[in-house]
Amino acid sequence: MSAGLPAVLGLAAGAFAATNIDNAAVTVAMIAAAPAERAKRIALGQVIGFLVIVVASIGMAVLLFEIPTRVIGLFGLVPLALGLRGLLLLRHAEGRSRVARRAVGSGVVAATVITIGAGGDNLAVYIPLFRVAGFAGTAVSLLVFALGELLLTLFVLRAGGHPRIRHAVTTFGVFAAPLLYCAIGVLVLVEAGTLSFLG
Repeated sequence: MSAGLPAVLGLAAGAFAATNIDNAAVTVAMIAAAPAERAKRIALGQVIGFLVIVVASIGMAVLLFEIPTRVIGLFGLVPLALGLRGLLLLRHAEGRSRVARRAVGSGVVAATVITIGAGGDNLAVYIPLFRVAGFAGTAVSLLVFALGELLLTLFVLRAGGHPRIRHAVTTFGVFAAPLLYCAIGVLVLVEAGTLSFLG
């Protein structure tokens, strides 16, 4: 570990916080819009998606394999597609009821897919972080990530179950959830420069 422990801790904590704000917002919205008994499944899906991203980042860092940022941005197509699907369902009363019930997915698989789909920025940050951290630095970073993910999971479960948040998402979530997915997808594509790459 070339950098000191405080520096590694700070870097890992900053990387986790910066790359998981969007995931936290989406997961809270999904939990708030879903039946209460599905909350833990959604939180589990978010954890699984995050683990997939971390494992993939470590693997690519070990192989010294760097994916161009514009290619990583293609992950943004996943939440964008789900959001557009939700918006299309809103055209019909039956579809609107379906979106309201499911919030464009309200289970383990949906939460996992959304987390991975929105994880382009995570990969872009974690791969170089693990490449330069070395074995000890990576181990410390993983401990920070584990603690961060635990705190994040507790937060989304608490926030998603709050009566005011549940009421707001139930009232506006039929429109907000698909729009939020679309916004995240577009943001990932734009920030990664993928739109110019595709053009």
